[in-house]
Amino acid sequence: MTGVWTHRFEVVMRPLRDLDAPPTHVFIETRTAAQAARDAVTQHPDMKVLSVTRETATSGVFSTVKGAERAEPAVVVPLARVAGRR
Repeated sequence: MTGVWTHRFEVVMRPLRDLDAPPTHVFIETRTAAQAARDAVTQHPDMKVLSVTRETATSGVFSTVKGAERAEPAVVVPLARVAGRR
């Protein structure tokens, strides 16, 4: 495998002490959702992570890692067969 694959994550956070405050959206590019959550807490130590979503190849569709419901892709593309295998 060549190169380092990274994904863009949207991390939704809220203040620790103010439960009624509006959520804050932070965008982080990293390899995993767990790393995105850790980086967001490092940047904003006074906030709690509510959800982490990963932006998929289809523009505007997010795959939920933790929290809200998963958004289904608009088009399902079948996988290509590997040569010599059926």
